[in-house]
Amino acid sequence: MKTNFFMTELQFNQLLSELKIQAFKSESACFLLTEDFGFKRLYFIVSNAAELKSFLEFLNKDSEEEISVEAAGNSGYLTDLKEIFLQNGFFEYSSMVRMSKVRKDVEEVSYENIHLLTLDKKEEFHGLYKKYFDKFVERIPANEDIDGFIENQNAYYFSDNNEIQGFIVFENHGITSHLRYWFVHPDYRDKKIGSKLIQLFFNMGNNVKRELFWVIKSNENAIKRYKHFGFVEEDMHNLILINRNKKYEEQNY
Repeated sequence: MKTNFFMTELQFNQLLSELKIQAFKSESACFLLTEDFGFKRLYFIVSNAAELKSFLEFLNKDSEEEISVEAAGNSGYLTDLKEIFLQNGFFEYSSMVRMSKVRKDVEEVSYENIHLLTLDKKEEFHGLYKKYFDKFVERIPANEDIDGFIENQNAYYFSDNNEIQGFIVFENHGITSHLRYWFVHPDYRDKKIGSKLIQLFFNMGNNVKRELFWVIKSNENAIKRYKHFGFVEEDMHNLILINRNKKYEEQNY
């Protein structure tokens, strides 16, 4: 079986309640198209590659909308999947690689000008995603997702003037801390805000033994910087394809 359906129950139920899911199924496959920010995401659960090829041929007949599909796995798993999509109307938009390290020592964290995200900052927080983040690669969170960040205290922002100058979102799952988002506003890049925020990720969580995140594979400078912190690249990749011939452009922040 091959699949890219790793949606949480909360996310699925929210899309279902808003009538934002189309379902297609056969005896040995299931496909979902979900509405996102101005495009659709494709999810699949198939028992063989032929089922996937057949559905993509059907999809390409009259599709005028932008459709994105992601597939995560090791190099061997993704090779055949990638070829099927490339032969059936999709183009590689970007790819990400997972990096991780074992946490050894922790340091005391400085909270100066760092605040937990609260409801009064939700609209401003969401606006930064819409303005600066790539909708295909970086998965702009829905309002409900941000409500979850606030409720679970997973999001922090830096500010010394009541404006969100940078933020970080990470989640702890057992002994693993997963960095979700890390952002510094372009107007405040000279204040070492990113360094101050990433220290939270490196040091918070009493039971954390492993830290991980995804990084754009073409961002060689970022990968070198993370390796300096002790992170290593894993053979775990996230491939992003869309049914348009265009490429991801690095952001300038």
